[in-house]
Amino acid sequence: MTAQKELWKKLLQAEKKSRSGKFSRWLRSPFRYPVLMLFNHLLYPVVKKGIYVRANTFFGLPLRTLLPSGTDVMLNGIKSHDSEIRLSKFLTRTLHEGDVFIDVGAHYGYYSLLASVLVGNSGKVYSIEASYSSFVGLKENIDIMKNINSYHAAAGDAEGSITFYEYPGPYAEYNTTVRNAYVGQKWYQLVKEKVNTVPILIPDHLLTNEGIVKATLKIDVEGGEAAVIRGLQNSLAEKDLVVAMEYLLPSEGSKLHREAADLLYAKGYQSYAITDDGTLTHVADIDEYLKGRKLNSDNIIFNRAV
Repeated sequence: MTAQKELWKKLLQAEKKSRSGKFSRWLRSPFRYPVLMLFNHLLYPVVKKGIYVRANTFFGLPLRTLLPSGTDVMLNGIKSHDSEIRLSKFLTRTLHEGDVFIDVGAHYGYYSLLASVLVGNSGKVYSIEASYSSFVGLKENIDIMKNINSYHAAAGDAEGSITFYEYPGPYAEYNTTVRNAYVGQKWYQLVKEKVNTVPILIPDHLLTNEGIVKATLKIDVEGGEAAVIRGLQNSLAEKDLVVAMEYLLPSEGSKLHREAADLLYAKGYQSYAITDDGTLTHVADIDEYLKGRKLNSDNIIFNRAV
């Protein structure tokens, strides 16, 4: 069995675990599971401070992550939201030895590490993360990998720096460059926002300086997607790129994801949804697709042709 087929098998096993019921999880982890549930549901609401743990991923690399948000990786070795599982399947199907992967909004490096395994020693991974606290965790996770370069920066379309808004614990996934992005959210009233200034990395410059002519990009930057795509305009026209981008319905409070999609369409890209087996199906209208699936968001693939 080839390495990629073995990895696919492990991914499916991790998916099965993540979709199992509470009793099955308890049987698999009779000590760890109740301890995690105790912390997540009883202790964390009181102390409001996460705990760093080391999880074993389905692709064989350790990942230092933060509870309670990292519980799924800790228990099952996989990001277990349906959209994340499908993205893991897509990447496992499409990334090969020698490929280039650019992780924009790398967080703690789950996808950077998965891509590192898939592209091998002859491939390259570039991890971009704007949050200082997340970048510290990212560096700890990826420094053992020779084929990953990391950048503490926000990907964007202009030279200089930008204000970055960070949130504690499980809310770190909402870190953003968009001011007042979550004012209407209940959780926003309960946390203390940290405001930092970070340098801007223009993706076009990265691709040009590194001599990259073909790459897969994963973009998950909580409202900063349009700025990232504007910073990719030359590369989108001249290079062979596949873009995996988180897309939120405009009704969720932002039209920036639609703006990013329109910028990609203007460059001749088409949009695709990831199916349950990791292949693609063309989606002419992303908003209607999400509404039809009763989804508020999903990872959408943009490509010139499939």
